[in-house]
Formats: sequence, structure tokens, C-alpha cells
Amino acid sequence: MKRTFLFLLMTMILFANCKELTEKQKVSNQVKKTEEVSRQLEIRFSFKTNKPGVFKIMMNNIEVDELQKKNIHIMETISPTSQFERITAKFDEGNMSKNIAFNLGNKEVKEVTIDNINISYKNKVIDISTIKDLTKFLRFSKYIEIDSISGILKTKKVEGKHYPAFYFSKNLIKQLNKD
Repeated sequence: MKRTFLFLLMTMILFANCKELTEKQKVSNQVKKTEEVSRQLEIRFSFKTNKPGVFKIMMNNIEVDELQKKNIHIMETISPTSQFERITAKFDEGNMSKNIAFNLGNKEVKEVTIDNINISYKNKVIDISTIKDLTKFLRFSKYIEIDSISGILKTKKVEGKHYPAFYFSKNLIKQLNKD
């Protein structure tokens, strides 16, 4: 009788442990699936400039609810260098907008050479690296001129003001949001 009782007790303990392991495996598999499809927008902006400034990558007018909107600005102080610098901006899941902008600093007129802008969102990766890509995927403010041969962005003052910025085009936003 004791042996039968011990046998049943050991069987129940083993069965409970196996069930617990199976549950842990299910949770682990679910975590892996959610990591594979990240809904986080990540922008890697590689460039060099001839003047210092505070560069920003901004996502504006993110809907919080029907009454509220928010803006997220990622700023970095840039020094002139001969090599390419990189700003990486990560926007958490649930933060997506139709208004994504880059500000190239307001204090000094400068030249900016873009190596590339790499954008990843959901399962999509878009790399903007040629002059053709720049004009296809980005819209530029009146404070920026693009050299059509070298692709260098030259900022300028207009009527004494200097707000050099460029924005994701509607076409680029549509491509990112497409399922």
C-alpha cells in the first residue's frame, strides 16, 4: 500500500512538473514571436556637417486619444567632423505619426552630407542613400537647397530666418504603415 501511494505521489509530481515546463515553453514561444515583429519605429541618420548645431529627429502630432496629441523630439548636439556621425532615434510601439521631421539646427548656415537614412518599422526596412531616394522619400523646407550632383544639403536664410528641416513624404509614411 505504501509503495502504491509513493508511486502515485511521484507520478503526480512528475506530471505537474511536465505541465509547468510546457506552459513555460508556450510563454517563451509567444515572447519570441512578439520580438520578431517589432512595431517600434527606428531611424538611423548617418551624416556629416561643416558647422556645429543641435540636430533633431521629431515625430509630431501623435494621437494619444481623440482630445490629445503629443510630440517626441530626439536632440543631439553635433560638432563638425570629416567622418560620418550617426543619430539613432527609437520611437516606442504605439507612437506613429504622419509628421516625422529632421531639423538641422537653426544657429548657423551649414552644409550637410547625408550618407544614409535607414528606417525600420514592423517588418519593413527602407534605406535612403541616393539623391534619387532623397527627392523621392523626403520633402525639404525652403531653408534647404540640394546640390543635384553631390547631394549635399545647403541650408540658407530666407528673410533673415533659418529653420532648415526635411520631412518624410506621404508616400514613405504609406509604405511604412502598409501591412
